Amino acid sequence: MRLRLNLRQLAAMTLLLAALFVCPVRAAEQPSPKRVLLVFHPDGALPAFNTLEQSLIQSLHAALGPGVEFYREQLDAMRFPEFTAARIGELRSRYANRKIDVVVFFGTIPTVILPGVPVVQVDNGLPEVVVNSAYGGNVVHVPFNIDPRKTIDVARRLQPKARKVLVISGASRGERVDAEEFRDRIAGERDLNVELIDNASIPELCAMLSRLPRDVIVLPTGYFRDPQGNSYVPRDVIARLADASAAPVYADSDTLVGVGTVGGYVVSWAKTGERAADAATQIIQGKKPSEVLLNSSGSGMYIFDWRQLKRWGFSESDLPPDRVVLYRVPTTWEQYRWRIVGIALLVVAQSLLIAGLLIQRYRRRRAEESLRDMTGRLLQTQDEERRRIARDLHDGTGQQLSGIALSVGQVLADFPPGHERLRQLLQDSHVASRQALDEVRAVSYVLHPPILDGLGLIPALHWYLDGLQKRTSLSVDFDAPAEIVGISPDAERTLFRIVQESVSNVLRHSGGTALKIRLSNNANGTALEIEDNGCGMSIEELERAEGAASLGVGIAGMRERVRQLHGIFKISSDPSGTRVFVSLPTHKEQYAANTAG
Repeated sequence: MRLRLNLRQLAAMTLLLAALFVCPVRAAEQPSPKRVLLVFHPDGALPAFNTLEQSLIQSLHAALGPGVEFYREQLDAMRFPEFTAARIGELRSRYANRKIDVVVFFGTIPTVILPGVPVVQVDNGLPEVVVNSAYGGNVVHVPFNIDPRKTIDVARRLQPKARKVLVISGASRGERVDAEEFRDRIAGERDLNVELIDNASIPELCAMLSRLPRDVIVLPTGYFRDPQGNSYVPRDVIARLADASAAPVYADSDTLVGVGTVGGYVVSWAKTGERAADAATQIIQGKKPSEVLLNSSGSGMYIFDWRQLKRWGFSESDLPPDRVVLYRVPTTWEQYRWRIVGIALLVVAQSLLIAGLLIQRYRRRRAEESLRDMTGRLLQTQDEERRRIARDLHDGTGQQLSGIALSVGQVLADFPPGHERLRQLLQDSHVASRQALDEVRAVSYVLHPPILDGLGLIPALHWYLDGLQKRTSLSVDFDAPAEIVGISPDAERTLFRIVQESVSNVLRHSGGTALKIRLSNNANGTALEIEDNGCGMSIEELERAEGAASLGVGIAGMRERVRQLHGIFKISSDPSGTRVFVSLPTHKEQYAANTAG
């Protein structure tokens, strides 16, 4: 039993020793997290401090990773100065057992929060001797000192007639100190009167600013407290002042740009947070405060509000080249650039297409005009050729046939008795020659009746239709005035040819037995109507006749003849027959001459 007990005790002691040995090793393998404490001497809830804190945290995490622990405290010594010492004691007790690697302290009164812990002091340009004496050299100083002369220099370029600067601050002691420093730094400016207002309530300030001339430069340095001791957020106060002011209001902090101020050379709280984070990172990585090197670019930036520049009529060309302009309202081009480009390309494409169509249309019209001119010349040539053939038949062949007929007739008259067979042959030849002469004369008259040129359209139509009824079984009802006034020779020939072509169509195609022709004339023009009682045309044939010149040379020729004279040609048809309508305008000069006579 004792042996078993001793073995059990030995095993337990072995496990205990192993645990004691392994735990420190594991603890050594897990390094303690890096901790940063941010302490605000004033109220840390101000918009500027929120921006600084966010920038500080983001920069620390970017440099050291997500394992950095960040703590935030505030003394609020401006509103509760009597509790400052007690608050410091409370913080030292709270962080006594929690190792803090660096303290980032924001305030104009350097304060040791955790003795022995390196400090990053952020302030408005405290003297280095003051900072070092407060922390015993265990400090990295990160000032965000802003030179008001840079803002005044820009303001004087924007307001060249300005001769006065109004510096405004709250009534607390710290605010007055800052405002007096601003005033003293500006006081050396040439031809510029600087006035400090540090003991006025907000309504008094609004009333005062509303009466200012436009060429005054207004520069608030903050407003935390009024003369009655009431606390305010400077951003809200300055927004009210800028809204009431009759002169441009400038800013010394980027958080004041966008609430009605023009802007200026301002503190960039994001850049301030980045610089403080850079100093803290170098300390956490093992550097002593005296070895830390800061970026020398500082925390100041030229920042302006585009809306206020427009409000006061300021030109961006008067601003420094390295400025940042916020709240710019994008132009129509900037907002809808690609839509405008797309629409412009579409318009250009449509314009090119329209131009192409117009060119094509122009070319087509030229071609149609050329075709009409050619058609007119062909019709004129056709009429001239008909006239020539008719003249040749009448004067040549007709005269020869007439001579033959006369000769044969003379031979018959002087033929001796007897030889009856020869007499009969001569008699047949005489009859044949007379018939040939009549047919040649008929063809000549049909091609171009001389009566048309001599007596006019009405007699020519009477002659043609009378001969038509004698030669055919067609019944013709012709109604026309005794005289046609105001019609040109070309129009007479056109109407005569249309009657001829219509009669030919009735005889060859429609199978009609009756034909009505109406000819009318007035001051506006001459109208011709031709109706038959034939079988008419099919719908397809009628559509082709109305739409194109493809139904045949006859109808195409009629339409083109009328078009050459700027008239109207219509054709309609149904199973009861076909109707042709023609209207030609009056020849004004000829009409006036005929009516005057």
